[in-house]
Amino acid sequence: MEHETPYLLGIQELETIVRTFNPAIKNFERGESILRKDVRENRLCFLLNGTAYLQIENEYDSKQILDYFVKGQVLCHDMLAEPHNGHCYVFAKYPCSIAYIDPIDIIGCSQAHKDDFLCRLPGFIFRSILSSAQQHRHILQQKTIRNKLLSFFHYQISLHGSHSFRLPLPCSDLADYLSVDRSAMMKELSRLSNDGIIEKKGRKIKLLM
Repeated sequence: MEHETPYLLGIQELETIVRTFNPAIKNFERGESILRKDVRENRLCFLLNGTAYLQIENEYDSKQILDYFVKGQVLCHDMLAEPHNGHCYVFAKYPCSIAYIDPIDIIGCSQAHKDDFLCRLPGFIFRSILSSAQQHRHILQQKTIRNKLLSFFHYQISLHGSHSFRLPLPCSDLADYLSVDRSAMMKELSRLSNDGIIEKKGRKIKLLM
């Protein structure tokens, strides 16, 4: 059974949220827009299933992945940037289920409830929303592809509580997220494996050191 980590809600916690708040739930097909800057959404979006990308698209139709979100993370409208040229949006990379909850209801419930998890929920949401962007900035600040990859791997360990995990992004998207060349990244992954730092089987990674 999955449990809450510092940045991800586990199955039990998501079930508690759905049972407590009885939220509106909407399913999104692959490629569908979830959040757009021009359509205000005041509710918090809990990702019950699937993978979503935060992406920026400029006036020349060039796209870049700014962030990604997986089951157990929380999204909000205010995480959308306002680029000078272009627009920012969240879309379903793979089919997603989103639970919509008013933040006022969450605060009220945390104050009235004795349940430890519900009392901690507002703080968790704050950390979850901030941590993803902060981690991405930290990763991009690394000067080499190897250090970017290792920083990303350590972030996965903090998310999942295990040194073994599945890459949440296809390699082409991971290279975009890391702002590196895909071929150079694949070569560095091979070097990390040859150096005994990781084990890699497809998208499954195990950090050995």
